[in-house]
Amino acid sequence: MKYLLTNFIRLMSGKEVRHYRILNSNFLQKGQEKKTIQLLNTLKLEKIDEYDDLISQQFFEKNKRNSYYRLKNRLLHDLEHSLLSFYKDKDEETVVNNYIRLSDIFIDKTDYGIAEHYLKEAEKLALSHELYGLLNIIYDKLIQLCHFNSNLDPTPYTHKKQVIQRKYEQIQHFNSLLATLNYRLHRSNFSVQEEGVVEMLEAIFEEMQVSVADSRQPVFRLKINQCARQILLQKREFDTLADYLMQSYEEFEKDGVFDRHHEEKIIMLIWLVNTFSRIREVDKTVAFTQELGRSITEFDHVFYNKYVWLYYQSETVVRIIQGRPQEAISMLEDLLHAEKYRDILSFFSIYLNLSMLYFYEQNINVCLDYIGKVIVSKDYKSISPHLQLTISILEVVFRIESEDYQFAEVRYKDLRRRFSKEIRLPGYAEQKEFLEILRDFISKPNAVKQEKTKKKIERFVEQYTHFEIGSNELLNYNLWLTSKSLKKPYYQLMLDRYYGADRTRGV
Repeated sequence: MKYLLTNFIRLMSGKEVRHYRILNSNFLQKGQEKKTIQLLNTLKLEKIDEYDDLISQQFFEKNKRNSYYRLKNRLLHDLEHSLLSFYKDKDEETVVNNYIRLSDIFIDKTDYGIAEHYLKEAEKLALSHELYGLLNIIYDKLIQLCHFNSNLDPTPYTHKKQVIQRKYEQIQHFNSLLATLNYRLHRSNFSVQEEGVVEMLEAIFEEMQVSVADSRQPVFRLKINQCARQILLQKREFDTLADYLMQSYEEFEKDGVFDRHHEEKIIMLIWLVNTFSRIREVDKTVAFTQELGRSITEFDHVFYNKYVWLYYQSETVVRIIQGRPQEAISMLEDLLHAEKYRDILSFFSIYLNLSMLYFYEQNINVCLDYIGKVIVSKDYKSISPHLQLTISILEVVFRIESEDYQFAEVRYKDLRRRFSKEIRLPGYAEQKEFLEILRDFISKPNAVKQEKTKKKIERFVEQYTHFEIGSNELLNYNLWLTSKSLKKPYYQLMLDRYYGADRTRGV
């Protein structure tokens, strides 16, 4: 993998770097700082290409490029060992793997008693946290140990392996089905246009309930919950989804499910925030956002980097609901310039949020600047065509808002060309009709006063009323057209229509 060393180093936190320095405590080499440390500092602190001749010449003469590659490999090797050492107690799965490795070491040393001890420790921990994949390995190791130690009876381990194997195969089966489904959902940006998803989810859900012998086990309860909430989401039954999530969350808390599966707690909190924002329950949106903030810092911040952006996204939604977009702008712009978040946050998502926030504030020039950064960002090409189309439509709207009709026309024609296939599909009828109205705005001065355009707008506003706050649609086309007809700010209309006086609660 090209740039593996650079990416590895830039993703290391301050604590991880300090751990490496301590582990590599012999800092001096022939009276100078070790070259591996020098190379680490160079790649961590300076924006320099690890393949550039200039950097290799800092360490070796021109004709010693192979020496530079050996130095890179040595540094990467040392960093890998350091990171494994740093996270040796990160979570139960890591600890179980460490016990298994220790047992292997003592089997090689022919001390089968100590090897058995570590396998038994691994078994206890794996059972308590339902790590069935690792239990499979553990029982294989214990059965293998019986070959070396004639005093050990393999029968109980063989029986345990058979029981675990059935559960493991069930989990793997459902994981494979859900992974395929999640791929389809992510590629469609969780769009209602994705056909057959609800039917597939319901089939998986029914199979789970029928085939899982002990559905009260936490791991199966979580899988069933994951499937059920996706069904309700795809059906757009948000009130039912909110009730289901609340009930599940309270049950899992009471039964101690989250004690073993803390990451699942974080995921469910994200679902709760998104769902309650969609059904416009401000107090609960605020409360669960605060709980999410606490949860990502628990267990020594082990899941912090993975979910910190979703927490800030939730905080952004809260501030939008409460009519405080300026605070959201300040928060996100601080994130953009925070060194510690440079390698863990999605700049694509921050730019997109800031673009919408500046639109709410009617600062169109800055809004356009950020939507431009979204489109040229490295993540843009990897998102679903549905979201690409949504963002492209958004840019045309912003160009119309800025009264830059000439460039709006250029972007409009490019959009129609690039997404001609999608626009022809039945599921994109709303986007197609909205684009027809945008064409009027681009080509006709004061289009909103033109009788034909007014009729198009009236028909569109009457037909498309399904917009969901917190969805990936970004802009309510219906509401934007209404704002143009009434000559009122879009953001103010949005707050009045969806939240009214309720938005000040939870401040």
